[in-house]
Amino acid sequence: MRYLFFDIECCNGRNICEFGYVITDDKFNILEKKDFTINPENKFDLTGRPDGRDLYLYYPESTYYRSNKFPYFYENIKKIIEHPDQLIVGHAISNDAGFLRIACIRYKLDPINFKFADSQKMFSEFSNIRKSISLENAGESLSVEKPKYLHKSDDDSELTMNLVKGMCEQLDCSLEELIELCDSCSGKSENNQIAYDDFEIRQQKRYEAAKSGVNNTVRGRNYRMLLQFLDGVKPQGDIVEPDLNGKSLCVSLNYEIGHFKEMLSLVQLLTNHNATYKMRASDNDIFVTCDAKDDEGNIRHCSRLKHVNDAIAEGKDIKIIPFDELLKILNVTEEELSTMPFPDASSFYRKPRPRQMVKKKGPKFEKEEFNGPTLGDLFPDLFEKLRNELDEEK
Repeated sequence: MRYLFFDIECCNGRNICEFGYVITDDKFNILEKKDFTINPENKFDLTGRPDGRDLYLYYPESTYYRSNKFPYFYENIKKIIEHPDQLIVGHAISNDAGFLRIACIRYKLDPINFKFADSQKMFSEFSNIRKSISLENAGESLSVEKPKYLHKSDDDSELTMNLVKGMCEQLDCSLEELIELCDSCSGKSENNQIAYDDFEIRQQKRYEAAKSGVNNTVRGRNYRMLLQFLDGVKPQGDIVEPDLNGKSLCVSLNYEIGHFKEMLSLVQLLTNHNATYKMRASDNDIFVTCDAKDDEGNIRHCSRLKHVNDAIAEGKDIKIIPFDELLKILNVTEEELSTMPFPDASSFYRKPRPRQMVKKKGPKFEKEEFNGPTLGDLFPDLFEKLRNELDEEK
């Protein structure tokens, strides 16, 4: 699997004058980096625009006009983009897909078809914000390595790569997992039609994959499913009395990470007891320990327990119990926990929020409304907390 990051510059917000890209392996090691200057056969309109900020491209206009026209580069660009077994990412990439569509129609060329992920939408979900963030500003917020030049398409492609790499590093996940975590980022350009994936279809695919039981770890799409289940779970029948009523608790990572299906059942049982599951261990009334060993037979320490002990030392009242005791309170065995029915799909679904109003002189927001809860909505301190926990867990 390889990753392709590409960026397009236009002479007037419509006609392509530059195409740049970076190809990496799945560890973000750069395998190839290149840009093409293209004669746009149109005037440059980049400064003094009443409806947008001034833009300054890296190459002088004369360089673009001396270059070949788009049809000369078409086969090469099509081959790069339609290469099999790769993930394609761009920042506000639907714009770039639109530029390719315009060029293909203009020169009567077959459409370039590809699936994509949008790093702008990834970053919005990552940061729990709703407005469009430029590539430069997003990169600065994560303190990622800046390119030598801005609005040079291959350097902007590398900045996109570094932005995505930074998000993956903070979440300790692969690009595939990051795409799964972000509901709004995936889409495709096919037969000159560009669209982002429908949330309900994406959610159904995620649900079917989780239900299949092929992967029982709380990672990637399963992690997102667990977060959404926490957000949407409802009691089944009357509330069970009385030991856990009104309490919140958290289970050791030694158990949680490797028991996705069991965690769903556990959360449901807790909800039936009017109890809440919170992933931030130090915010709970009860912490549940679970002994485990690593591959070498050494006792695996749980970073959540450390945070709990630190909170107790600071005066917080948190009761610590072993996993077996929790099972007794819930009147269930581990085997019963693992064989409980998989939750109904509606337990993982939350309808999109109403469109946020935008003041006349306020920030410009995306036209497309976010579908479902953002990562920050579901777990506000996800990034810092999870990053620390997983680092310490290793």
